[in-house]
Amino acid sequence: MRKTPVLSTLVAAMALALSGCASTTDAEVRDLVPTASPTPAETRPASVSFTAATADFSIDLLKHVVDGQRNTLISPLSMQLALAMTANGASGQTLSQMEQVLGGGMPIATLNATLPGFAHSLPNTDRAKFHVANSVWYNQANGAKVEQSFLQTVADTYGAGAYAAPFNDQTVNDINAWVNKNTDGMIPTMLSQLDPSDAMVLLNALAFDATWAAPYTKNQVSPGTFTDAAGQKQDATFMASTESSYLDDGQATGFAKSYDNDSYRFVALLPNENVSLTDYVASLTGDTLMTTLAHAQNATVHASLPEFSFSYSMLMNNALTAMGMPDAFTSSADFSRMGTMNGQPLSISQVLHKTFIDVTPLGTRAGAATAVIMGAGAVNGPVPKVVNLDRPFVFAIVDGKTNLPLFLGVVNTIDTIAN
Repeated sequence: MRKTPVLSTLVAAMALALSGCASTTDAEVRDLVPTASPTPAETRPASVSFTAATADFSIDLLKHVVDGQRNTLISPLSMQLALAMTANGASGQTLSQMEQVLGGGMPIATLNATLPGFAHSLPNTDRAKFHVANSVWYNQANGAKVEQSFLQTVADTYGAGAYAAPFNDQTVNDINAWVNKNTDGMIPTMLSQLDPSDAMVLLNALAFDATWAAPYTKNQVSPGTFTDAAGQKQDATFMASTESSYLDDGQATGFAKSYDNDSYRFVALLPNENVSLTDYVASLTGDTLMTTLAHAQNATVHASLPEFSFSYSMLMNNALTAMGMPDAFTSSADFSRMGTMNGQPLSISQVLHKTFIDVTPLGTRAGAATAVIMGAGAVNGPVPKVVNLDRPFVFAIVDGKTNLPLFLGVVNTIDTIAN
């Protein structure tokens, strides 16, 4: 793990997956002393302002990491939750900047009441499973001072259990085991080391596993060709279906395909022939995405979706700084409500984001982890629409009720699993 020259750090990690919990046992988490006992705080439903701010955060984050060549996959929910927990330890301008980026200026108390409520309201069924877990790990070493009020707030608000740990190699193994367990093995390694000056690790894990409402049959799967961002032809396996939700925002066309009981949807948007994927992403806003999804046309769509699977990793420092929260990464950071290390204030040194997705004829599996390291068949009728995703496209997995993206990404190539 690359470290920056800060005297004290905090590590926060968040993981999200498209599958149930893995086989790691509680015995694999060693030498821990649980501290904060949560008293669940009241939550409120997602408001119009929360939905708009979250959509803006999602699109803004995507725009800051897309490079026009690599496949990209972010989990806005993972990033938002990890950073919101961290923001509970911030004060002054550091907090104001984080509130602006995460919630459009929404006070952290309001975000605390709304964001966990949204996460816990997401459907959880046998064919569309969703699970969320949080924990806080802090350094037992002399010189580490953790504010108990901070631990209690994230326990009450995010259900985060707090554990004292020695922050040695065994703690690294325990943290990785925790993340691996709660992402069903899709994020097996989150941290490579902990430094004695690290003060805290905040972990959030989500598990999501959904099958298509109408899985593809064998005769709907056939070979084809995908043209990647560099113009190269790639062999691909395409899944063909007839959908009924057509999307058109003037610069791209697409479709939405439901997972079980329409609890979640896969959304794909293919830029028009005269619009590059890079230009299309640059033109997106949270409002345009939400408007496009809200005004989906009830029309027959002959859709062709390639099977794809890839992993993605990105250091988010520059993106978050550009989005409006620079102070958190500098010596000007004010995380006084969180704690100190050897009397020195905390600041963020890294925000690392890792993701994985696998789209198959049966359904979709995806995972994400965020580490905040401080110092988280057609019938007669209208002519059907045709959307053939045989060149770079934007995709998302959205909540069926709010249309908010849980995953958001770009497919530039399908010729590789790891990017």
